[in-house]
Amino acid sequence: MNKIETLKQFLTKHFLDLDNDGYSGESIMHPPFELSPRDYLQFAELELESTKHNHLSLINCVSHIKRAMDCQIETFFYSYNLYTFFKNKRLGIDKKLEFLRESGVFSSRSLSRLNSIRNKMEHEFEVPKIQDIELYYDLVSAFISILESHILMLEIYAESNWYLKGDDDYLRFSIAFSIKEPIIKASWRSKKENVVELVTNLNEITEFAYFLKAFFLISKTYIHSSKNYIISQINN
Repeated sequence: MNKIETLKQFLTKHFLDLDNDGYSGESIMHPPFELSPRDYLQFAELELESTKHNHLSLINCVSHIKRAMDCQIETFFYSYNLYTFFKNKRLGIDKKLEFLRESGVFSSRSLSRLNSIRNKMEHEFEVPKIQDIELYYDLVSAFISILESHILMLEIYAESNWYLKGDDDYLRFSIAFSIKEPIIKASWRSKKENVVELVTNLNEITEFAYFLKAFFLISKTYIHSSKNYIISQINN
């Protein structure tokens, strides 16, 4: 059984019954960029608020929104020490968005809509319509907010520990993201079973993306009261 199926089966079987036993965080890495995603959004907002929506203003607005999105993706990767990996691989925006989708950061439907609008405005050589730009702006704003929350998550929930105390057994589970390597490690042990430790890194990009998805979902238990939702996404 591969790592993904091993982790999926364990969480499906036990996570509903586990209680949290504490979190710990890591200091995130801040990129050396002079401008932030929010700066570019502000530039776009100034263009949108202009009373003169001429061709240059509309095209500039689209460029600012695109840069805001690109900058947020790079900021996210930098915070999780993934920036060098993606840079060296020379992967384009579509591959980066695919990784974020596989990691459960942003939904497939939202990304498809975002890409559709982006491609229409960038590749059809038309002056963008103000309605399309406003929708593009709203989607990218939401995208940036979501990635910001996932960056903050690392400061608080880099490692989470769980336990299940029963009459005849005692089960412990942990999942952790280590920035330095970077690696994701999931492990569990009980009196009845041997210790199981699953470790994945960027050399196993498919496994890494799934483990990152599990890491994010488990970290979000402080928001989602229903563990059933988390299990449904683990198996999605």
